[in-house]
Amino acid sequence: MKINLTKLWALPIAVSFSLSAHAEPAKSESVFRNNDTICLIGDSITHSGPYHSYVFLYYATRFPQMRLKFINCGISGDSASGMMGRLQRDVFSNNATVATLSAGMNDVNRGLYSQTKVPEDAENSKRKAIDGFKQNVQKISDSLAEKGVRQVFITPTIYDENFESTVESLRGVNGALGECSDFVIALGKTRSIPVVDFWHPMNEINTKCQQVDPQFTLIGKDRVHPGPMGHLVMAYLFLDQTGAPQDVWSLSIDAKSPKVLEQKNTEATNLAATLAGLTFSNKEFALPFPLIEDAKAAYDLVPFVDRLNRQVLQIRNLATGNYTLKINSTDVGTYSSSDLEKGVNLATNTATPQSNLAQKIASLCKEHQSLGSTIRMLRRVEMKHLGGVDLNDKDAVKAKLEAFIAEMQAKKNDPGANSGYYISTARTYLKESGNEDAMRARILVIEDEIYAINQPQTYFYSLEKSADSQAVLNQ
Repeated sequence: MKINLTKLWALPIAVSFSLSAHAEPAKSESVFRNNDTICLIGDSITHSGPYHSYVFLYYATRFPQMRLKFINCGISGDSASGMMGRLQRDVFSNNATVATLSAGMNDVNRGLYSQTKVPEDAENSKRKAIDGFKQNVQKISDSLAEKGVRQVFITPTIYDENFESTVESLRGVNGALGECSDFVIALGKTRSIPVVDFWHPMNEINTKCQQVDPQFTLIGKDRVHPGPMGHLVMAYLFLDQTGAPQDVWSLSIDAKSPKVLEQKNTEATNLAATLAGLTFSNKEFALPFPLIEDAKAAYDLVPFVDRLNRQVLQIRNLATGNYTLKINSTDVGTYSSSDLEKGVNLATNTATPQSNLAQKIASLCKEHQSLGSTIRMLRRVEMKHLGGVDLNDKDAVKAKLEAFIAEMQAKKNDPGANSGYYISTARTYLKESGNEDAMRARILVIEDEIYAINQPQTYFYSLEKSADSQAVLNQ
């Protein structure tokens, strides 16, 4: 995927102003509360994709006093009907206080849209598929409401019909997902349930980018599954539409006095003017959202930094010149007095100690997500391939899966059989099923580690006029 972002952002106003056109206005109160257990119900995009891990990362860095537990309840290839059938095991048994629901990609039955293998009575079957989706989403919502579980609806992501790929484009699938999305949005309004709209803004971003570069895709070669870039866009949409706050913290200081002019989510103390500049201590109640290297192209597609990651330090009335900023004696950069007068966003500075801590949390969140995804793969194999087998009978499980692997290997030349994926999942089960208790224990340790690292800390700041500024002054 390559795109000339300079050309893309010849359209910045159209992109940025229309992203939330179909979303509800942002709410001042978070959709999550302290000690919530959040079960994420979905298909493969939830099962294996990291968008909810990025949401967890945001909350872990932004709200250290709000302890949240995110549980992956996605199953690859599943539909709303299947999700309804596993609510007890996946959601209610985990004592969920919140459930997010994302379905649709499999419900529309993409094979009905093939132009190379046109099914009989396809149009009637398409309508039945969408109607079934609507009925099952309502049933899931009813069941969650009966148990007192707060809900967040999520519309389907897009199906990229236009990206050049060896996978058949199945034209009409994306429109069907759009209809499912409109239904979810309307149902959310009727039931006063928050809705996160992925489909409309993702469709708009994808369309606009492909006008600039026909090879661009927000999704991937299979037309279904977003990569890290797409998932970070999804995390942005989730956070933006659920009213997540912009500021990590903000601090304005008058260097001449010296005194604090304004501060938010931070406490500056021990201000002292020096011959070289200024020093102060700063207790900070949140960390910046770290750079996600493999998803960084997303920052050119949505205003993640401006909307969600502002850690602004403003120093007013400094003598003219350039200043070296140190945090805990670490040189983190040089800024001009005019830039500091306006305010600099330290959230984008990867050299700060705060950024280093945030990256440690990001690594833990990534491991958390990987373990959760593996556990969900175990559930998928049990649900799809081990029905009727006593899971405690290891020999029976092994025999059933080895027979299944042999069956899939015989179909490896059939591109429609998806045999490589099925073989991989079956082998993963045989390898990892005995490690599930250890994986769950590690997840608990990771969560404790995250909430130890993310606690408020006090940092020592110093601003010193840099050597080039001194040279100019001495001339």
